Amino acid sequence: MSGTYTGSAMAILILGLTTILVSMVPMAAEAAAVVQRNASARQLDLWEDEDYVPYRGDRFNVFDWGLCKNLAAKYPSNMLISPISVKLALVLLYEGAQGQTAHELAGALELPNGREATRDRFSTILRSLQTYQQEYTLDISTRLIVDTSIQPKQRYSAIVKTFYSTDIVTTNLSNARPALASINAWVSNVTHGHIKEVLTDEQKIKESVFLVMNALYFEGTWRHPFSKNATKYGAFHTDIEKSVQVPYMNAVGRFYYADIPELDAQLVRLPYLGHKYAMFIVVPRARTGLQQLVKDINPFVIKNHMMLMQEIPLEVSLPKFKFDFTTHLESTLRELGIRDIFDNTAAFPGIARARANSQRLIVSDFVQKAGIEVDETGTTAQVVTVVSLGNKNSDTVVNVRHPFFFFIEDEFSGAIVFVGKVTNPLETNGFFEEPVTKSPNPFGSTIFSAVPVAAPVTPATDPNTGDRFNFFDIELLQALTAEGEDNIVVAPASVKAALTALVEGTGGRTATEILTLLRLPSDTESLRLAAERSLAPFKVRRVGAELDIATRLWTGNDVTVNPKYSEILRQYYNSDVEVVNFVDAPGASHLINNWVRETTRGHIKSIVDPGSLGSGVRLLLTNALYMKSTWKTSFDRSLTAPRCFQVPNYGCENTYLMESLAYYPYAYIPSLQAEAIELPYADGKLSMLILLPERLEDGIHALMKDLAHTPLPSIIGSLQETEVLLSLPRFSVETKIDLRSALEGLGIKDLFDLKANISGIANGPLKVGNILHNAKIEVNEEGTIASAVTGIAVVPLMGSTVQRFRADHPFVFILRDSDSGSVLFAGRVTRPDLIPVSGAQNNINMSRRLLRRSV
Repeated sequence: MSGTYTGSAMAILILGLTTILVSMVPMAAEAAAVVQRNASARQLDLWEDEDYVPYRGDRFNVFDWGLCKNLAAKYPSNMLISPISVKLALVLLYEGAQGQTAHELAGALELPNGREATRDRFSTILRSLQTYQQEYTLDISTRLIVDTSIQPKQRYSAIVKTFYSTDIVTTNLSNARPALASINAWVSNVTHGHIKEVLTDEQKIKESVFLVMNALYFEGTWRHPFSKNATKYGAFHTDIEKSVQVPYMNAVGRFYYADIPELDAQLVRLPYLGHKYAMFIVVPRARTGLQQLVKDINPFVIKNHMMLMQEIPLEVSLPKFKFDFTTHLESTLRELGIRDIFDNTAAFPGIARARANSQRLIVSDFVQKAGIEVDETGTTAQVVTVVSLGNKNSDTVVNVRHPFFFFIEDEFSGAIVFVGKVTNPLETNGFFEEPVTKSPNPFGSTIFSAVPVAAPVTPATDPNTGDRFNFFDIELLQALTAEGEDNIVVAPASVKAALTALVEGTGGRTATEILTLLRLPSDTESLRLAAERSLAPFKVRRVGAELDIATRLWTGNDVTVNPKYSEILRQYYNSDVEVVNFVDAPGASHLINNWVRETTRGHIKSIVDPGSLGSGVRLLLTNALYMKSTWKTSFDRSLTAPRCFQVPNYGCENTYLMESLAYYPYAYIPSLQAEAIELPYADGKLSMLILLPERLEDGIHALMKDLAHTPLPSIIGSLQETEVLLSLPRFSVETKIDLRSALEGLGIKDLFDLKANISGIANGPLKVGNILHNAKIEVNEEGTIASAVTGIAVVPLMGSTVQRFRADHPFVFILRDSDSGSVLFAGRVTRPDLIPVSGAQNNINMSRRLLRRSV
């Protein structure tokens, strides 16, 4: 380079800040380009399906990849560059350049033919970058700082303002201290305080006449965030025989993915909230493959495979990383064909008119400073923040455990905002806390108990009404889960059994409301056939399962029950009548609760207390349901270990997760945006259906609403035998509730009114005061040893076809009988049995035993 000049600094922080110093001969000039736009604070987005439509226009990124390849080859360590920031600075020079200077800039940047087309291209990119959305923050600002010794041309000022949103600020750069303070204050403002000083050398400022400054700040949150508690340490292979321990973020979900055979690499897209920006990770398959990837990568191969990406279930392991990168770009730009701007031959007659005719502008320095942080939180620590990943299930795995490329693209305009490589995630200014390690676990037996009291529910299946019989089961669950976030369990079979028995003694509107809600036939014969069908599961002797149901009508001493009704209860509902002295409330409650305990094998201790038996009680109808069964495929208790469960409004909390690798009926249900898996019990008839919403935030509420439109038989019919790595928490849920308000909301109102017609049960004016329901479920690892398949303990880490089902956030469970379709129990788990932190730490070494081996 010829001529005398002084250097200056340019910084890009992802927050990208670019500063070009332009010198006069013999004076130095700087130019600084930056466009500011305020974006609002980000907000969490829902997990939802999205259709990725790759940008199909001219990507205008050949220069970007040339810049990246050049820097990646020169710097063996981590590297980061913002191509769009560099191009914005260079195109502002192009607008004032002529001759060879302009020719080199246009050729290297591959600008469109003619300056008008160039202006249109960059205006489009800037409009896209400046688009406001709440979900992310992208501030870009360009500023030209001109010394008082030169006068910007009015035409140039109008062009850069109109097409590039660039302001020209005249400053006395000879008075360096206040000039520096003003420049650095502007930089700090655009970069949200992450870069506080980009220029500090007062002498360099005094020798400069023109600064081109561009600052870019990006803060985004992953659309599919990574759970902090899923992060764990692992080896990152910096070389064939060298590795470092780094924190890995882990997520399982549906991501867009492609194999790139030409590069022997994998390509995965990690979108940010807002449907606009995404990070693309390019991972060479070989540990030492990055060097060859740098040689082979080109925009055409990348573009072709971005068009071929498919959304698939994917397991992603990505290291957290945070680093700064500062580079002087003169040598790189010279190698890319931009030489004249640095030499005495530089021609920028369109920019400014010098006070002295002998002065000419040349670029004295071209510096970029960039910084990036990728973690689970989505906050920007320095320059640009790339936020964390979760989910779901995968048959493809992307383990980013050795050096890799990444780039962030504006998917509306195709502009590459940042591109870089990571060779060692520990080369950073940040620090990491080692997270709690996860571990696998087995499944086991389930013990359910339920006791509804006072005016309960009916389960009846009409052979002619088909699936309609089960509609009430879901409606009841929806009514009980409409508000609140707590665990809940209800036994629809128990509720329906009690209501069906009750309807035999009702008439008029009272009977009609019950029959309508339960979808029961109105004629007596069909009603009893439906009742018989619903009670059938409880009359069959089973191997590996205990299933009992009992109904009892308790009457006061002064009430005479219709003998016909007593006989109906005995003959068709496996029920009986018991006289009790309700005036002696303690004695009556003791008698009733003893019956409950016996029926539920002691799992439910009580259903009534003396205070609930007021002096006005004359009739009490109770129904008790008990089930205990073992899994068809039992699980090894030693594999159970503490894992993270996402509890609503609390975040990650430790619970014991059981894990199993086996073949289960499984499907993804698009209409519910949820996964479904059926866990059979040892008797071959009973099974538990687990529905796991895809979305973490509010997914359980959406699932409950959507269940009304997707019948259970449709869900069951879509399941296919699939090899699944299943993780399910132990949980024990007990719910004691008065069903009156829920049933009134569903349409049974007359029953609770003074006008209630229940004359078929007993003489005299009677009404139902309450319907008390108590249900309990316990899920643990116990299973049938004889049929256990615990030796299937190899889960491949790479290239596996194993489906993953991880119930680590709220889910719905439904326990059903396959023959009758009866729903015995249904519920929601939002917060399983928690364990102390110390207990989790003691079990960390047990973590992921099934996943330690690979094929």
